Amino acid sequence: MGRPERVYPSKKTIPVLIDEESVRAAERQIDSCEACAPDQAEIPFDYVLDSMTGCEPEITDYVLEKPAKCPRCSGEVLTGYWRWYDSETEGRKAFISPSTLVKLKRE
Repeated sequence: MGRPERVYPSKKTIPVLIDEESVRAAERQIDSCEACAPDQAEIPFDYVLDSMTGCEPEITDYVLEKPAKCPRCSGEVLTGYWRWYDSETEGRKAFISPSTLVKLKRE
């Protein structure tokens, strides 16, 4: 009996450019990040961008016109993404780079 075929979901993403003004608006919502407040940062930065843009999280890859910075420590705040890659020796695998976790300001 042969090996069952593996089925991998296809991931087609839509790149969404976030202009500098929007990056700065997103930064204003951040109190701190996982680098300077690791016990408090729980929200992925992508969720901040999702709420600002209304884009679908599952199919959106954000491209920042200018890097986002944490207002507390000035560390870079990154967006996340994932891609499938194929290898003859290892088969198909997913490469995942999660977005930076942040703590939001209280409203």
